[in-house]
Formats: sequence, structure tokens, C-alpha cells
Amino acid sequence: MSADLADHLLTVLRDATGNPEPAVADKETVVQTEVASLGFATPTVRTAGGPDDGLGRAYMVMDRAAGAPLLAGLDGTKAFAQLPRLATTIPETLAVTMAGLHRLDPEPLRHQLGEHSPVPTSVHGMVEHLRTASQTLGRADLTGAARWLADNPPPAEPDVICHGDLHPFNLLVDTDGAVTVLDWSAALLGPRAYDVASTALTLAEPPLTLPRPVRPVARAAGRMLARRFVRRYQHHSRITVDPASLRWHQGVVCLRALVEVAGRGPDELDRRAGHPWVLSGINFASRVSALTGVTARPR
Repeated sequence: MSADLADHLLTVLRDATGNPEPAVADKETVVQTEVASLGFATPTVRTAGGPDDGLGRAYMVMDRAAGAPLLAGLDGTKAFAQLPRLATTIPETLAVTMAGLHRLDPEPLRHQLGEHSPVPTSVHGMVEHLRTASQTLGRADLTGAARWLADNPPPAEPDVICHGDLHPFNLLVDTDGAVTVLDWSAALLGPRAYDVASTALTLAEPPLTLPRPVRPVARAAGRMLARRFVRRYQHHSRITVDPASLRWHQGVVCLRALVEVAGRGPDELDRRAGHPWVLSGINFASRVSALTGVTARPR
């Protein structure tokens, strides 16, 4: 086999260890396959399977993408030296990428997902899922917050394809500046405000383990990045995102994280102590409480 052919055939195996539900892996495969077919920069899926197909869990085989994560290689003094550049690069790259995704026609994907998916594929479906899951977990606080969200939705907006988790570590950037988007497990069809809210929230509430005196500075910097991202997204999409809709959708994202953490046992939470949703739990609960009027606990 020639070197050129070997490079062309080189693929990546992504298992669904982080997604115990095969239905979530199936949705991710459908979304990534459709988005790639529409010409968006994401690895082409070559094959996929479920837990009964040989590996004991869901998997996907896709083309290898060139590049490194947007924040790769940053540590110590390097990070501080590059902060001025990153303060511009991160919001701009995320905004350009998201605006491009939202220009895709969502109807082919809607057809592929169908109307009876066992996992949420819309924001309305997500809120209902969170209400049911909270009730099953015996979390009256989260159930009440989900009920408030369901009863107080923002005005309806057209659906777009939402990545649902577009942050710097889900973007690969090559030496020419070309961006490839990874990890479509949280994708759904919904208002663009949902996607903007998710990314802005990740920037505004950086999931970092920092000394207590430094945390206010990190949050202030994160909120600055979030505001800049929203402005740049609105510039590139030429659409204004309603601030009230943004807050409501951030409430959905926060509640999703809180419900996910609530469903984990103490031992698993100890093993996942560094997970972003665990690190940001207090701030997420505070946002949900302020929005809904229901006092939410982080765990």
C-alpha cells in the first residue's frame, strides 16, 4: 500500500464510552453524517455500530481530521503571553463556525432524525426529558425548574442545526487556519439562541480548578469572552439574538448539566470531579435559581 493511500485511509475510532445510551450514539452518527454531506467541515463517517456489533458499546469510524484543539499547548507563562490574542481568536473562531453551521438547511436532518427518536432532538423535547428525569430522580427542585421553563418559553424562532456543545476543545484548527468540528452528541434542531447560549455559557463559566482568589478574575474574563462571542456571532449571522431568549436557553443548558450530575452516584462523581458540569455546578444552580425562582441545588 502506498503512503498516500495509507494516509487517505487512516481513520479514527470514536467509542461512545461517555454516552451509555446507544440511542445517543445513533443520533450523533445521523447528525454528523448529514452535516458532512451538506459540506460542513466535520469528519466523514465511514461506519458505525451499536453495543451488539462487536465492541460491546456503540462506536463510530470516521476520517482523521488535521489540526489541534483551539487551546492546545497552553500552559503556564505561555497561556498568559497569548491571552490578548486568544481574547480575539476564540470568540471570532467560534462565531464564524457557528454562523456557518446555522446557515445549513435543517430539513434534511429533520427527515433523517424522524419524529419518534428515543432521545431529545429539539429544545422542547429536551425540556420535557429534563422534567421527567428530574421527577424520576426525586429532585423536586430540578423538576420545578423544568416546569417553569416549559411554562415560560421564549417566542418561537425558526430551527437551525445546533451543535449544542461548541467550545474550543471541540474545534480542530490546522496550520492554515481551517476549522473542523467534532463531537455531535449534544446536537439537536432548535432556535439559534440555544446554540449561542450553550457556547456563551461555557465561556462565561470557565470550568477550571483555580485558587479561590483567582476565580473572580477568571469569571470576569470568561464573561468578557462570552459577550464578545455573542457580538461576533450576531455580526457574522446578521441576526440579533434576543437577550431574554438567550437567558432562557442558558437555563435549559444549566438544567441539563444539573440533571446529568444528579443522575450520577457519589463514586462516579468522585471519579469525574474534574468534569466541567461538576466544576460549574454551583454557578449553574445559581443561574437556574435566578431565572426560574426555584432554589436549585448543585447536587
